[in-house]
Amino acid sequence: MKTYDLAFLENPKPVVSKDLKYTLSTLELLFSGASSRGILIYAGVDWTPIYPDWPKEKPNQPFDLLPVVTVADKGEREAGRTFVLAENLAVDIFLAKHFGLHGNDEWEEGVINSFYSSSNAFFFQEIINNLYFGSANSAEEKTAKLDTFLNKTLAGWADIHEAHLKNNHLNGHYVGNRTTLADIRTTTMLEMLTRVIGVDRVKSVINETRTPGIHKVITAVQSKPSYAAWFSSDAYKNLDSKTTAFVKNDHPEFFLE
Repeated sequence: MKTYDLAFLENPKPVVSKDLKYTLSTLELLFSGASSRGILIYAGVDWTPIYPDWPKEKPNQPFDLLPVVTVADKGEREAGRTFVLAENLAVDIFLAKHFGLHGNDEWEEGVINSFYSSSNAFFFQEIINNLYFGSANSAEEKTAKLDTFLNKTLAGWADIHEAHLKNNHLNGHYVGNRTTLADIRTTTMLEMLTRVIGVDRVKSVINETRTPGIHKVITAVQSKPSYAAWFSSDAYKNLDSKTTAFVKNDHPEFFLE
């Protein structure tokens, strides 16, 4: 396992500038590092995706896991000094704070982290573990499982978030009147859900009429020019194609009308 270079912490830290370069190492699927990728895209910074040869390069990554983010400026890169960070939660929170997409104080951070945690846990526990990898054998079982997920699990999550967003004046944000980590995680989580079960199924629960607050959150994030440009990029189209093929191989029933 590769360890952190702690000497980096003993030197002056670089601040956000056009000279900083970022990399994000993930699997070559939209699911992998979705929220970290979303933050980098929203921030509009110079970043490079890296897709390690997995699991061959697993021992070369901190914690033997992905995603991994690196940050360096030109001088530090030439000198071999690069900040490396792993673990999903740590990377997301670091990037959010780094780009001013977190709270202005510990009170705002607490609220942001709670809704970030809710959407993040929903992605890994409900979408990946239960829906994607959970057991269901017959066509009837799969249909019933999907119905329960949409009408109880997803709807229940949406009701909780919608109540909070309504309490924040339905302005398209979880805290204040600006985009934060919570907004980006909800957006990326729902983007990934559409890749698993399709846009129409997600919209049967998450839509402008039933969940206007969540709809505004997604719109606010995706309307950022750098985010809109990502959707038209070759890098996105490549990941989208590979992700669709991956899901279709495991769950062809999600692609049946």
